[in-house]
Amino acid sequence: MAKRYVKKKKKKRRSGFLAGAAVLFLAILVLLIVLLVTSSRRQDDPPVQAADALWDGSWYQDDLGLIDGDKALLKGMKTFEKRTGVKPFLTLLNGVDPDELDIFAQDQYDALFDHGGHLLVVYDEWEDDAYYLSARAGGTSALSQEDVAKVLNALEAAYADSANGTYAEAFGAGFARGAKAVTATVSAGGGAGLLLALGLVLLLLAFVLVLILRKRARAARREYRYMMEDED
Repeated sequence: MAKRYVKKKKKKRRSGFLAGAAVLFLAILVLLIVLLVTSSRRQDDPPVQAADALWDGSWYQDDLGLIDGDKALLKGMKTFEKRTGVKPFLTLLNGVDPDELDIFAQDQYDALFDHGGHLLVVYDEWEDDAYYLSARAGGTSALSQEDVAKVLNALEAAYADSANGTYAEAFGAGFARGAKAVTATVSAGGGAGLLLALGLVLLLLAFVLVLILRKRARAARREYRYMMEDED
């Protein structure tokens, strides 16, 4: 019986070691999750744009006189800048040939800005029943061509939305929607980090479960051996 008593004490010490190891792994896991979340939040923060020597501080150029009160427009454009780190500029004009609109946008961008961290959107009314949108992101802009296309799609959707009763409301809502569409790809990185953290949690749980099962199996073998010794 004394021999069995000594083995029980060893078993308790081993159980304590396993519990300590599990706590240590959990602490490391929590630290890793915090680092992943912090990293993903830092990636979501837009870059700070340097000052532009040419930019005069305006947000739009309205050659058509369509913007009557720009509060809603500026709100959407500033939301876009805050979320993406890219300062937008809107030009409303009339009569530029659609085939030459991209060239016009490029020339105007070079005339307005000193560096490539902006987004220029050009709205062109063509005849009575059509309009065209063109956009140009600078070479150092954080926006890809796919992002620019998302912004144009958001502007078109907001323009067609009857809830936006004025041009200012339509373009303001379009820039706000465009910011959400662009930054959705950024948040995907945080989702990947979360999946990695969940995978580590499952791995840790599997590890602890294996240890518990092995410990129970050893205990069952010992108990069986003791029963056989008692029968002898």
